[in-house]
Amino acid sequence: MAKNQNRPQIETTLAYMAVGVIGLSIVSMLITLGLSALGFSNFPVVLAQLPLIGLPIGFLIIVAMLIVSIIRRTKENEN
Repeated sequence: MAKNQNRPQIETTLAYMAVGVIGLSIVSMLITLGLSALGFSNFPVVLAQLPLIGLPIGFLIIVAMLIVSIIRRTKENEN
């Protein structure tokens, strides 16, 4: 059986959130770079600003996931 089947729901949710936010930020960076390289000058500003917001939020989600994991392992070791 898989080792991660007994992982708490909060850790799984945080992991998917981090992957989604960071993935969306990277995709928007690549699209912005591609549009700029192709000579487009009029594209949505949100597309260029999304990584400035998404990457720090993704980092904070990863830190939160690390803290939750440390707390869970500490409680498991006490029992």
